[in-house]
Amino acid sequence: MPGRPSFMTAYPLTAKAAIYTPLVFRAGVFSSEGVPWPSLEGLRDFAHFAGIENGAIRTALSRAKAEGSIIMETDVGGRSRYAVSPTTFAMGIAQVRADQRPQGFLIAVFSFKAEDHEDRSSLRNLLKSYGFRKLAQNTYLHGRIETTGLRAAIRDLGLDDHFFLFTCPDIEDEHLVSRILYLFDMEGRRKHLHDYLTHIHAFLPVGLARDELARRLLYVGAVHWELVEASEPPFPAKYLPHDYALAEIQRFYGQRLEEGREALLEYFQAINA
Repeated sequence: MPGRPSFMTAYPLTAKAAIYTPLVFRAGVFSSEGVPWPSLEGLRDFAHFAGIENGAIRTALSRAKAEGSIIMETDVGGRSRYAVSPTTFAMGIAQVRADQRPQGFLIAVFSFKAEDHEDRSSLRNLLKSYGFRKLAQNTYLHGRIETTGLRAAIRDLGLDDHFFLFTCPDIEDEHLVSRILYLFDMEGRRKHLHDYLTHIHAFLPVGLARDELARRLLYVGAVHWELVEASEPPFPAKYLPHDYALAEIQRFYGQRLEEGREALLEYFQAINA
């Protein structure tokens, strides 16, 4: 795309991410502002900005509705509105703000009979959706996330008797810590965050037109959640490299979000009226 900012070239969005992003912002940032849930036109506006075509938008929306992660409602004027499901939103907020997690780790262990393939697969997928990483066979690792939604989802699947969740305040075995750091490629992660910080500074300069700023803030929001927050390895801060850019990325994006809040609100109201 001619003139496409380098940030968007380096971090392209999927159709799924493009349709979820306005819904997540509405559910989180503007939940108490009286902003209507996005209409199809509103979802398309941002998706088109992200370079997603109508066919891909329709397919992604259809799949999301079929799996129940996006709900379609009709407002008092008879217009279709789209909302993120409470369960899907809960999965997201359980992973955000990695720098505010308590110190330590969560260790998830599960056990099934050999023939229980579907239940084992369902539990593995659920753990991955909450950001857990495989440490060993039937053993997954994460930081100290909020687990209320996870435990409720496991109860809904009827898998309580197969699942065990342990809190580990720290790991004193340096060899095991090194093994975990290698597993999560922390050196590669450090370089990735440094590059990301350079890109985000260039993509969110001061002086953008208000609509352009709003769309860019949304775009960064989608990339930020997936590549910064949800992908952040679950380690206590003391294990991170000294020049780790996570805190600076969060500070800068948080500042730009605060400065652009009114522009975002105007954009949401305009495209979803």
